[in-house]
Amino acid sequence: MTIYIDIVIILNFIFDMMLLLVVNITLKRGVGIKRIILSSLVGEISIIFFLIPNMYFLIILKIILAGVICIICFKYKDIMYTINNITYFYMSSIILGGFMYYLNMNNINYLVILLLSPLILIMYIKQNKNIKMNIGSYYEVIIYLNKKNIIKVMGFLDTGNRLKDPVSNKSVVLINKKLLPDDIHINSPIYVPYHSLNNKGLVKCIKPLKLEIDNKYYSNFLLGIMNDKIGISGVDCILNLDVMEGLHV
Repeated sequence: MTIYIDIVIILNFIFDMMLLLVVNITLKRGVGIKRIILSSLVGEISIIFFLIPNMYFLIILKIILAGVICIICFKYKDIMYTINNITYFYMSSIILGGFMYYLNMNNINYLVILLLSPLILIMYIKQNKNIKMNIGSYYEVIIYLNKKNIIKVMGFLDTGNRLKDPVSNKSVVLINKKLLPDDIHINSPIYVPYHSLNNKGLVKCIKPLKLEIDNKYYSNFLLGIMNDKIGISGVDCILNLDVMEGLHV
């Protein structure tokens, strides 16, 4: 059987790029197309795996390469964040690979397979979105701390978070302390009392300029600094429902 290496390289690149796009859209990772293309190019290393005769060693190498690709594309935040990325990458790969194999078994040429593959992935993305709507809402958030410091984080809308400063009546958005720039100086912090199911205390807050979500802005809020890590995979801050309702263009 004749194998055209140039076709294999192109198909492998497109295949990896589509898989990364699925993970990016489904999990709302907010990664740019340049990073996806770079990661897909790294995925071309898998072509040399055809020369490895040992199947078990080949599987291990493929898993390691998938991890490297996902870390390059989506960065490393924590172990569960990375595992979720790799899991969705492989789930998408199995679905798309199975579909392509089915079409190939029915003697459908590669051009048709290439054209139909995005449609299958779009259907898969929509189905995943419907599932995720029952779990929670994820948003790309840009926080303008001041004129100099701007941070981009992944926010999770917790409908139960209506924490407010009792003095100014400003809503509080919670963020992990590690995400704040090292050179930012917190002058005159505001301490807001909070009550949870098993705990109560004071959360240290600062007044940023504004935040941006989907090209909409909100400025009448406080940024609560959390010392503990947020217990939701891939999430950097907890959004306040009142803030989301008050967004404006």
